[in-house]
Amino acid sequence: MTVSLRLALLGIVLLAACAAIGCFEWTQDPQGQTTSFGIPGAGEPIWQSKTNPPPLSPTDAGMTPEEAAKVSGPVLVWPPSATVKTWRYRYYRTGQNHCQDDLNKILAERAQNGETGDTPYCSDAPSAPANKAAFILF
Repeated sequence: MTVSLRLALLGIVLLAACAAIGCFEWTQDPQGQTTSFGIPGAGEPIWQSKTNPPPLSPTDAGMTPEEAAKVSGPVLVWPPSATVKTWRYRYYRTGQNHCQDDLNKILAERAQNGETGDTPYCSDAPSAPANKAAFILF
C-alpha cells in the first residue's frame, strides 16, 4: 500500500469513528481554512494544521490606515475569560508602548483575584482567534 493510500484509509477510519461517536469539532482561521479537527472534550484535536495563522494587523482589528500608521511595537492580547467572551487587543502608539508594564499590572490583579484560565500576553505579531464550529449527529 502506498503512503497516500494509507493516509486516506486512516482518514476514513477516523471520520467513521467520529461519526460513531456522533460529534465533530473544528476550528477555522479568519480566511475560512480549517486549522484543526477533533472530538469535543477530547483535549487534543485529532488533526491540527502545521501552518501558523497569519498575524492580525491593526487594520484587520478595525483601525483605519491612518490610525494603524500611528501604532507599533508589541500588542497586548487578552484571551476570552469567564466574564468576557471575545478576544481583545490593545495597540500602542509609536513611542508610547507600555505593553509589558500593562501586562505586569493585569497579571498581578489576576493573581490577587485568584483568576484562572488563559493569561494575557504581549505579542509582536498577534494572530486572529480561530473560529470554532461543531456538528452533532443524533
